[in-house]
Amino acid sequence: MRLYLANVESWVFPNRGSEMLRERGFEVGGNWLDPPFHRELEEFSPDVVVHAPHRRVDALVLHKEDLLRTPTFLWTLYPDYLTGWDREKNEHMDGFLESVAVLMPYFRRHLAQSLFTKRLLEERIDDYEFEVCFLGIDLEGIGRCRRENRPQRSELTVLWQHRWRTDKNVQGALDIIESLAAKHRDVKFIVGRKEDWDEPFWAPQSLKDYCAQALTRLSQLSNVQFVSRFEAQVDYWRFLSEIDIAFSCSYHETFGIAMLEKACAGAACVVPNTVAYPEIHSGAVLVEHSQIASAVDRLIREPEFRAQVAQRCRQNASEYDVSRTVAKLAEVCMPSAFSALFERGSRDSEA
Repeated sequence: MRLYLANVESWVFPNRGSEMLRERGFEVGGNWLDPPFHRELEEFSPDVVVHAPHRRVDALVLHKEDLLRTPTFLWTLYPDYLTGWDREKNEHMDGFLESVAVLMPYFRRHLAQSLFTKRLLEERIDDYEFEVCFLGIDLEGIGRCRRENRPQRSELTVLWQHRWRTDKNVQGALDIIESLAAKHRDVKFIVGRKEDWDEPFWAPQSLKDYCAQALTRLSQLSNVQFVSRFEAQVDYWRFLSEIDIAFSCSYHETFGIAMLEKACAGAACVVPNTVAYPEIHSGAVLVEHSQIASAVDRLIREPEFRAQVAQRCRQNASEYDVSRTVAKLAEVCMPSAFSALFERGSRDSEA
């Protein structure tokens, strides 16, 4: 069975998931997967396609004839690319983008990565029901890095690492770091993916101007460190094993896999009490946006509380192993894969 994952990144679906699918009898390929699973669609000839629409310039775009030719499932990993996103209000737009809406009848099934996403999408397009296929993390790989690399040290570390976009509230994050770093000079604050404007649509010039000014001020604080995007996922996991506290202040999150990885690696996490966070991140400190700085401050000041939160976060993250994602994908795809092979065999016989 040849299963193609279109526009599914390895940080969303780690290589261990692809390996587990292979153990179930699937040959796995994808345009954004890491080697050895990276394959172009034209060379792969799939029996089944799982498609996650994306606006990136190198994204694979499928059309009606593609969906009719090969059984294809919609996996809404990036819901804002289905609905549109109002970057001024930081919220999803009302309906579906026409380019996706016209294809909806031709997908065999429709998948969402959380109950939050399911509700959000079903409110915006009529007559379609979405099944939930939760994302998962490589608990084994992250746990191994944590055991091998988590150092014994006295310096406390706080991390913010998300995409630099309006929906991830990079401005709010830099403000929090600036205020807390000035207050806690003995704590190291790490700003991840420095100026990683990976999608210009999400980064108006006003935000870039603000960040440039904030970075100038932050660079003057000796306990603030900047890190770039990591080349290899395992290097990122090793880095996470050195983090004590991590936080998000995003306006838009339909799962939050990055925060789950941080939780699995041992960080005490603070997240907003909104969007998908209450559903997926029950172990973290859940607060209103205005209380995120004070919640991080409390974790810094209270070691016992920090240890309790870190334990809760790890326990919650353990519920989201990628094996659960694999089981759902296999269940969804297998009947159609058999059907596709039968149809292909019939065509070959007729020929």
